[in-house]
Amino acid sequence: MKRFLFVAALMIPGLARAHEYVLRDSGEFQPLGQLVEFYDRFGWRSYEVEFDFGLDDTSRSLSSGSRLVLHIVKLDGSRWDYSCKASGRRPLSANINVLFDSRVSVVADCRIDEKSFARAVGLHPDDVGTPDLVFQAIVQDGRASVGAQCGIVLQPSAQSAATELSPYLAASDDPGGLAVVFQRDASLQ
Repeated sequence: MKRFLFVAALMIPGLARAHEYVLRDSGEFQPLGQLVEFYDRFGWRSYEVEFDFGLDDTSRSLSSGSRLVLHIVKLDGSRWDYSCKASGRRPLSANINVLFDSRVSVVADCRIDEKSFARAVGLHPDDVGTPDLVFQAIVQDGRASVGAQCGIVLQPSAQSAATELSPYLAASDDPGGLAVVFQRDASLQ
């Protein structure tokens, strides 16, 4: 009977234990072959990402305390910061999959507020479309490392198609169509 109660308690998401990870990444931006790259056009020099997340064993979801923070350092020395939490008005979400070699892929998606992103690029909020921060973590043997999909994707809107952002807009909802790709520092790899 005790064993049954223990197993039943583990199956309740609120009582399940979450494994906690802290992942930090920093670097510059990878060229995408644009005539004028996004980061050059808008004066971005480097980035830093902090991904503090928990994975619930039973529900395969982020724990409620998970947080993704992005810091952009601009050429003029100023900074733009943005963060998402797993709980809140515009929550952080994640696509979590177990890969064939027992690694776990966590692709976090953070919808960036249009007003905040507009300040980062010097445009009107109606002209920036729907920006999303995408950050992938790979969990293996109790450790987290940065995955391949890391950057910002710009989903088009009617107004953004006619602005300075038009060359960088994604063709689909696929997070692989990143407008800004984070290029990790070689010293961290």
